[in-house]
Amino acid sequence: MSKPIILAVGGAVAGVAVAFALFTFVLGGSGEAAPVAEPTVVSVPGKLGPHITLADRVFNLRTDGGSQIYLKLQTAIEFETKDAAWAHVLTGCGASAPHGADLRSGGDLMVSSVPGGQGPRRAVEAGAAEDPCVAEQKHLLAEFEKQIGTGRQLLEDAITTIVTAHTPAELATTEGKEALKAEILHAAEEIFHGEPSPTRVLFLNFITQ
Repeated sequence: MSKPIILAVGGAVAGVAVAFALFTFVLGGSGEAAPVAEPTVVSVPGKLGPHITLADRVFNLRTDGGSQIYLKLQTAIEFETKDAAWAHVLTGCGASAPHGADLRSGGDLMVSSVPGGQGPRRAVEAGAAEDPCVAEQKHLLAEFEKQIGTGRQLLEDAITTIVTAHTPAELATTEGKEALKAEILHAAEEIFHGEPSPTRVLFLNFITQ
């Protein structure tokens, strides 16, 4: 009767040895957890991530003694994020149709009452509860506004200084507008020092009169 017992014990020991060898030579045997992947920057083509939309304002342009010309300008500034919640919203919260503010082919924001610019989803009828994905995006934007805080006022002041230093001729061309965006982006970088980091400037309204 002793042989079966010895064989059973020997088999168990052999099994442990095999498992240990597998762990040591195949899996490394370090006992350490696999490294956690670093979060990546959220970027969804044609979608606008965390951003602030500044007031639609009228600026006096520099005319060097000529007739006064005004610029009606509204600016949105987008910021970098690695937040998975933003990735979830911008890819449609798991739905087939993506959400998030749509951009025109030229890169400027196309204002839409429903993120994605597709109109209300079928499940959202008059008087029905708000689309959860839309509600989530609103919540994220509200939280982002809190993060920006008084940085908004600093941006408004910087934009006033930048815009009013230009002549109408300087802003009349596509190159001039892009240069103005670059100046505003640089000012935003100086204000926030990368926390959060601004990534692009959009002109929602740009009318000289």
